[in-house]
Amino acid sequence: MENLTLKAETRTATGTRAVRKLRETGQLPAVIYGHGEPPVSISLSQHDVELALTHGARTLDVAVKGDSKPYLIKEVQYDHLGHLPIHLDLARVDLNERVTVSVGIELRGTPVGVNEGGILEQNVQSVEVECVVTNIPETLRPLVSSLALGESLLVKDLELPPGVRCLTDGDERIATVRALVEAAEPEPGEEGEEEAAMPERIGRVRKDEGGAEG
Repeated sequence: MENLTLKAETRTATGTRAVRKLRETGQLPAVIYGHGEPPVSISLSQHDVELALTHGARTLDVAVKGDSKPYLIKEVQYDHLGHLPIHLDLARVDLNERVTVSVGIELRGTPVGVNEGGILEQNVQSVEVECVVTNIPETLRPLVSSLALGESLLVKDLELPPGVRCLTDGDERIATVRALVEAAEPEPGEEGEEEAAMPERIGRVRKDEGGAEG
């Protein structure tokens, strides 16, 4: 998706009440910071930001007082359901500088080990990478079809775009095909042994059971 220029309005009012009123008008509060300059509080169209995030945008072109610049989406805060963005942190960047970001991992394919009775477990959901702002991958989608039972996909196995360097430990397991562990069946005689181990009864015993009344 080609970056669209989002028009921003500067804001001075802060606090819960002000932010609530802002959202009621379809605006999303945001802050621009970085590069040794003071932070600037702005508001953006909620709809436009949601559209950009849905398409995996990593940067936003934002016009503040008519001056349009690209900014790195540093952090998105969501509501308690994790669906609706409620605040945005934007960082000033140079398009030629290298940045460190987290990139999600989406596994593709069904491992052969699953057809052998195994189960695919994903242990790592994202990795840290370093690259120029204009080359940030949207998502890494490694193919796991060839994984057999007991085999793993490691971070160092990831195919990265040119110019992208992974900072996460290369030996860390992203996903593994593990064997299913079935519950062990009780051994014959175990139930009888359990009954034999029951504690003695305390109290009155009927005479026909061979005991004397106490």
